[in-house]
Amino acid sequence: MNANISELEVLLSIQESYFNNLVELGLLFKKSGQYEKAIEVYNKGIEKAEKAKEDISGNMFGFSY
Repeated sequence: MNANISELEVLLSIQESYFNNLVELGLLFKKSGQYEKAIEVYNKGIEKAEKAKEDISGNMFGFSY
């Protein structure tokens, strides 16, 4: 189980930069006039963020303080 925790912590640190990179990619597409590609990238980010929010919110209901 500890190996899984360590592995997931590493993956989380990678994912933190994922959204930053996604924004940067969208900006590069926008700056180069590829507006449709920029919108696709931003929509993908929104979908991933919404899914993460739902998953985290759902798991938090099990906690009591």
